[in-house]
Amino acid sequence: MKKYLIYKIAIIAVILLNLSCDDEEFLTQDPETFLTVDNVFTSGVQVEQLVLTMYQQDRALHGYIDNNQGRVMYGQGTDVFTVPTFRENTNFSDYNSTITPNAGRLYNIYTDLYQMISRANLAISLAERDDIQFESEDVRSYVIAQAKFFRAKAHGQAAELFGRVAIVDEPTTTVRFDYEQSERFEIYQFAIDDLESILDDLPETTNEPGRVVKGAAQHFLSEFYLGLGIETNSDAAYDQAINYASDVIDGGIYSLMTTRFGSRASEPGKNVWWDLFRLNNQNYADGNTESIWNYQFDYQAYLAGDEGARLALPYYLSPVWRAIPGVIGEDEYTGGRGVAFLRPTELTETIIWEASISDGDIRGDESNIRRTVYYNDPSYENGSLVGEIVPQEELDAANIGLADGAYFPIYEKFTTDQFEGLDDGERRQNIWRDDYVIRLPETILLRAEAKLRKGDNQGAADDINIIRERAQCNILATAAMVDLDFILDERARELFGEESRWNTLLRMGGTIASDRIREYARYDYQRNSLTFDFNTFPIPQTVIDRNKDVVWEQNPGWENR
Repeated sequence: MKKYLIYKIAIIAVILLNLSCDDEEFLTQDPETFLTVDNVFTSGVQVEQLVLTMYQQDRALHGYIDNNQGRVMYGQGTDVFTVPTFRENTNFSDYNSTITPNAGRLYNIYTDLYQMISRANLAISLAERDDIQFESEDVRSYVIAQAKFFRAKAHGQAAELFGRVAIVDEPTTTVRFDYEQSERFEIYQFAIDDLESILDDLPETTNEPGRVVKGAAQHFLSEFYLGLGIETNSDAAYDQAINYASDVIDGGIYSLMTTRFGSRASEPGKNVWWDLFRLNNQNYADGNTESIWNYQFDYQAYLAGDEGARLALPYYLSPVWRAIPGVIGEDEYTGGRGVAFLRPTELTETIIWEASISDGDIRGDESNIRRTVYYNDPSYENGSLVGEIVPQEELDAANIGLADGAYFPIYEKFTTDQFEGLDDGERRQNIWRDDYVIRLPETILLRAEAKLRKGDNQGAADDINIIRERAQCNILATAAMVDLDFILDERARELFGEESRWNTLLRMGGTIASDRIREYARYDYQRNSLTFDFNTFPIPQTVIDRNKDVVWEQNPGWENR
């Protein structure tokens, strides 16, 4: 069992809630007893448990698709994910209503990032105290390194998403209304400094899946140096992005999986890309050499009470094939109990898989994106059609009958044909494989982007072809083909449903986010409401109002939304 997913540390949650509370009435109460840092945290083990809550919180923000902000982090409203029409009330695509400074989803994302920073600052301050004893100084150093990693990650991602926000580098135990607004490049630099300071204290590999390793820090160093370069137009920053990515790519620890592997490698008709997303195949310790860092999802932890230990991708990202006459739904064949809260855009459903650019690419073949539908209901037409292909006109009719966009291909990376927990009453809507936070291909694509921004188109093409060759694509990139749109398309082919697409689009700067959304939006209301260009989310208005003792400026384009 992945033990750190099921720790029960309620007392730490209570103290964190108390320390981060902004309610002045609460702060002026005179309780008979009061939980404080000094009387709750007395040992290194307790500080280690505090660090474990950061893993859980980070997983909840990026891997928990069950809530609105979780679906935003998966890329809802970008060029890769949209919603069917019957889910319009859950959309994140209307720039007059759902994407504004008052959007609750954006406030929740912002709050989650700064709660992470608050916990990290507390853990760092505690671990640095001489009166708190750890098993060894190496353990103390690793605790500090993990906390600084999460502090850096949260700051860097806040800069990517919200631009000019606050740098918070120490615990806060009183209500404050004067956090200073920092420039985006300053926040990137703070995150970089944190990450560079911990490299010697992170292990190269670990036998405890899910723990932060050196390669994860180097990956984010590449990403944040890339962001710094974009903000400052600095070739030196791009050079550092290339250097840190190369440390991961060429360092001898990681390599792409190129042959069948893992728990189901002998099954015919599949390929190495399919293997990457099968149960027990995600962790480096299990032999997956392109795995750098994963979120841990475990059925036994879920049964023990860790609600966040389930990965609900089959439910939220699978189509509603059961609406097709003659097709039995909610089974292994149809990808489980799909309800289509999100669906691919035209870009990720068809455009990037056109033969003119993706001929032979195993990532888009039928074993990985199931587009052909077969009748499987023996009671339909007396069973005479079982095993026959459902004609396209019937698929179109079923789609229109349910709602536009409910029928789409099944992406095998989001589901399984071997659901766990059925004997315990579980429905086919969750999987318990681990979920990639960082795979080596993303690091390669960061290096390709940094090379491109320096003017090295051939070097960028060479990096992209490392990935395309593993995908057995018959068309390799050339220097003339590569631009930022090409890189974004390649990220969609390789990292669809893995990367935080909003972070990528907004980090890239300029008008890239708004241009891509206008081009690939499925619905007119999205295009019609996007009447300006942007490369950050709006800063939540609540945050601006709360910092009343200083002046905060809203991000450009969002001032009057």
